[in-house]
Amino acid sequence: MFRRNKKKKTNQEFIPVRQEIKESSKFSIKDLLGGNVLSKEVVTRQIPFLLFITTAILLYIFNQYRGENIMRQIMTLEKRVREMRSEAVSTAFDLQEISKQSEVSLMVTEKGLLLKEAKTPPYKIVMEE
Repeated sequence: MFRRNKKKKTNQEFIPVRQEIKESSKFSIKDLLGGNVLSKEVVTRQIPFLLFITTAILLYIFNQYRGENIMRQIMTLEKRVREMRSEAVSTAFDLQEISKQSEVSLMVTEKGLLLKEAKTPPYKIVMEE
């Protein structure tokens, strides 16, 4: 019945999405050197992700550096423990040798002390209440 008058409306401001993507994906060295690449929408949408990746890389580097320092400290402390353990063993052996009865009596005579070895064994004193 009624016919509408269909006129094609052309909007010159509207750019199809595919054409916009093609135009935005064009890349040249002139754009790179001029800094125009950074102002494109595709790049500006990725800035938070790039900041996240940069932060993750920095944390990884820091963690690696910290781990190497801790490992270096552990190795130094293990070396020190081995040295101290060997020193403790040698000191205990020397003390054991010196505390023998024959060594004690020899040291007393060498020093010229007027101590004599007891001939009777020690005995316990018991007090009755």
